[in-house]
Amino acid sequence: MTDQNSSLVQPTIDYAIQATPEQPKLAAAPKEAKKDYALITGASSGIGEAFAKVLAAKKKPLILIGKNEAKLKALAEELRAREGIDVRFLPIDLARSKELPLLPGKLQNMGIIVDVLINDAGFGKFGQESEIRYEDDLNMVNLNCRAVLALTKLFLPSMLARRKGAIINVASTAGFFPWPTMTTYAATKAFVISYSQGLAEELKGKGVKVLCTCPGPVATSFQERAGLKVDPNDYKRYSDPQTIVEKTLDALRSNKNLVIVGNSTGWTKWALKLLPRSLFIKLV
Repeated sequence: MTDQNSSLVQPTIDYAIQATPEQPKLAAAPKEAKKDYALITGASSGIGEAFAKVLAAKKKPLILIGKNEAKLKALAEELRAREGIDVRFLPIDLARSKELPLLPGKLQNMGIIVDVLINDAGFGKFGQESEIRYEDDLNMVNLNCRAVLALTKLFLPSMLARRKGAIINVASTAGFFPWPTMTTYAATKAFVISYSQGLAEELKGKGVKVLCTCPGPVATSFQERAGLKVDPNDYKRYSDPQTIVEKTLDALRSNKNLVIVGNSTGWTKWALKLLPRSLFIKLV
């Protein structure tokens, strides 16, 4: 019997897709707005937020998903006012939600079609595996892997039916090798890489692109949430999220299914070619 008090159980809350409330100072969504939207997870900060801003500048209607409702609402209002596009948001905990299977139907009823899916939401935890909380590890797997799989399977059929679509899964250079003290996180990103490349091969010639982008260190709140202590001088050398997004979109246009992006990633490309996993694990 499920313990309803467990932190792994998501309360049954039916969040509606929310359009930005009409306000005099905000530009209304144009009546002739496209019905093809990009859905972005982890959109309230970091790389996900950068994806939203870059795509909004290209006049792409958006659906923003994340846990922080206040940030999502503020970002939706900002982009709608500045770019004159329709931006919707959905506050939801993807690691524990039971409502995901209902999402495509809700959108379809609103005349919204998702032709670009960006699975960015994710988090990591630093420390010995034996000391990381059980709930944190399970929620990490749920968010970094299960949510990617679930959303892909939910939106892929409509993309295939139209022979039009793109799926971008955000992994990490951490996914190429085992990473002691970030063991579960690295394993989840290895799943994303393998899943994306396998899916990309299956979908060749079917009108749907799949790209896995693997950033190196990025200047976001990831390190703080993970419990990683970063030297301020090192942090200055991290890539900015917008650069990661722009290089990722360039790779998508070039029909790549895997791309390593960002500063300090040259060693990863070199290590993949020359170092056996048994040696690399001792160098991390």
